Amino acid sequence: FVLVIIQMIGLVGYAFDARNVVQNKRRMFTILHSVAFIIYLINLTYQLFLNPALRHVKVVSSVNISPLKTIFLYERHTLPIKNIILNIIGNVMLFMPFGYFVYVLFKSMRSFLPYFLFFLFMIIGVECIQYIGKVGSADIDDIILNMSGVLILYIVLKIPFIKKLF
Repeated sequence: FVLVIIQMIGLVGYAFDARNVVQNKRRMFTILHSVAFIIYLINLTYQLFLNPALRHVKVVSSVNISPLKTIFLYERHTLPIKNIILNIIGNVMLFMPFGYFVYVLFKSMRSFLPYFLFFLFMIIGVECIQYIGKVGSADIDDIILNMSGVLILYIVLKIPFIKKLF
């Protein structure tokens, strides 16, 4: 996470420094967003599939297809409250940058149905890969939380004064 922040600060610094030199500001905007998107995707791939911290989560992969089952397990406080909050907020926020980059870089994704279906299949795909690769568990609650974050971002991006920026 810290690495992503440092990389993004570097990109913002470059953009700020180059803002008066660049002739085509829209092209610079697209290039910087594309580079930031690639950096995000590399970091997301690492966190979802390659992070050694995930290897100890499950020896045998498991599947939860009961909606809200994992979230309600948190009520029993089997984990420290800090971990519970980080897990819920982390799952909501995990795909928000992805949603932003897809919305900004691909005009066809600015309509609700393509945006929704793309992320639904993408997140389900991630859960399947995690299950098959034994790097976590396939959990419907993760899909619900990830999709909630992406949809919240979509709604924010549709606010008229924010929509004007793109």
